[in-house]
Amino acid sequence: MKKSVAARSLTIGTKLNALIALVLLSSIVSLVWLSTRMFIEDNTALIQQMNANTANSLAAQMRELFGSVNGKARMLGATLLAQTNPDPAVLKEFFAEDRDLLGVYIHLHSVDGSKAGPKLLAKAFSEDMTALGEADGARTLAALLAEKDFSLGQLAKGETQVATINLSDGSAVVALGIPLLEAGGGFSHTLITLIRQSRFLSLFNDNELATSFMVDHKGKLLAHADLARVTARENVGSLGIVKQLLEGFNNGQTRYIDPQSGEARLGAFKIVGFGGLGVVSEVAESKAFEAAWKVRFRSSLIAFVVLCLAFLTGYLFSGTITSPLKQLTEAAGRIAEGDFKINLIPRGRDELATLSLTFNKMAVGLIERDRVKETFNKFHNKEIADKLLSGEVKLGGERRDATIFFSDVRGFTGLSESMEPEQVVEMLNEYMTRMVSIIRAHHGIVDKYVGDAIMAIWGVPIGRPDDTYNAVRACIEMRSELEKLNAARLARGQVALKIGMGLNRGPVIAGNIGSNEKMEYTVIGDSVNLASRMESMTKEYGSDFLVSKNVYEPVAERFIFEQVESAYVKGKTAPIEVFKVLGYFRENGERVIVETPYSSYQAEKSDKVVHPEPREQVAPPPFRQSAA
Repeated sequence: MKKSVAARSLTIGTKLNALIALVLLSSIVSLVWLSTRMFIEDNTALIQQMNANTANSLAAQMRELFGSVNGKARMLGATLLAQTNPDPAVLKEFFAEDRDLLGVYIHLHSVDGSKAGPKLLAKAFSEDMTALGEADGARTLAALLAEKDFSLGQLAKGETQVATINLSDGSAVVALGIPLLEAGGGFSHTLITLIRQSRFLSLFNDNELATSFMVDHKGKLLAHADLARVTARENVGSLGIVKQLLEGFNNGQTRYIDPQSGEARLGAFKIVGFGGLGVVSEVAESKAFEAAWKVRFRSSLIAFVVLCLAFLTGYLFSGTITSPLKQLTEAAGRIAEGDFKINLIPRGRDELATLSLTFNKMAVGLIERDRVKETFNKFHNKEIADKLLSGEVKLGGERRDATIFFSDVRGFTGLSESMEPEQVVEMLNEYMTRMVSIIRAHHGIVDKYVGDAIMAIWGVPIGRPDDTYNAVRACIEMRSELEKLNAARLARGQVALKIGMGLNRGPVIAGNIGSNEKMEYTVIGDSVNLASRMESMTKEYGSDFLVSKNVYEPVAERFIFEQVESAYVKGKTAPIEVFKVLGYFRENGERVIVETPYSSYQAEKSDKVVHPEPREQVAPPPFRQSAA
């Protein structure tokens, strides 16, 4: 009895209110999570940009500082070499201009092949060094030469050296070693400059958010806001950001975990361009996203308040809210599944009605975007279409290594004259559909169609390690596919097709060619021209597939080649080494010859191949000379 009374007490209003509360709670939680996630992502981008700007700025300041110090040190070195006993007043004035510059050493190195070690030729020090009991600099020099990270031998070979040593008063100096005078394939004189470490430390102060520091080519700290870590010469090479720096990259950004604290950090680095030094700027994620956690907490409080209000007002407005929300939820699900044919009918004139209309406009926009993308994919390869739609492709180009393919239907002009235009189009569509599917299956990009000719590229815009292999393998499969196509054509009473294919590999300029109003993504260069010549040369050799030496060399052990007579082509003064492709090797080494009735045919002269006169002729006839 009590149970039935309790059941009757759960009215429709209560159920709808609970449903509204659940929907609102889910929506608000999702919104809080998404907004926090987006806030974190935006902050990550901003912080990484800030890190990059800081690292670039510090690296530029370090280059300027090193350039200034080296310039002054070279002037002092020239004075010491020119004068056996330089005027003490001149030296005093020199050091007074830069109090951070403490001294220099000049060593003489043997360049005649003898095993004599370096000899200290000259030196000079500031009054501050003298006050520390370092009038002759012997102790400091001995400490420097005892450092594993500093080598006079490497310095004499032209490798800049940087090391940190401590003075008697507990302060530190940075020793900068540079080659001074070159002789006999090495350097006969080298210059070591001592400069106060505080000169560098003043630029590496912690702010409320970021920390910056400088490391040498082994990952040891040379400058950091925490002086104790610098004094201890701590090696931070285990940090992910420093590992990237030491790998030789000029600059970069990454997220990494501090192995000591386990704290996640966002960092950027920049190579200084002197002695293998690098500058790092990093921000702890706990600081970077502190505001995000506050936003999440406040959003949760707001969600709770809204939920309470929903319970109070749900009985009155649950129907007018749940119905549109249900429609929107269903529509969102359909869009997520790829169904963009949405037409919501708004009820009333409130915000939900406006949202429904806006949702309809969004669905129309998505339909249009998909239609544009689908159209782009038909006229461009997917990789290029994605770049065009994302706005990444601009007028201009970049130098890339690529494998270029040209093919052509033999006797197409005569064949098309005997056919109706519709039949020609049908024939080309059938032929190109089969060939292009093979090219794309082997990661090739179809660049353009010129009548019956196909131009394709491997290595642009995305390069793969096996681009050349994929290109050759695709051509072999096209040879086999042509046999299948011809079997179908002959069965229909049609003429069999023969094609010529040419491959070349080399540097190209890849990008948009044209104007700001009309662009075409393509590749240009001498390598492209030679690939076209290779295709034309198939007529000369009566073969359907020829490759150049640049294609042959990287895949010589994976395919079966036959070298044919070298040929001269228009535009080239040297003969071109030409190879026929007969087949390939399986993984177990078994030879597989791929030959069809259409892979060889009667050779004919190609206007792209130049035949020089025999060598015994003293001078070629005038018309031969003109043709060459």
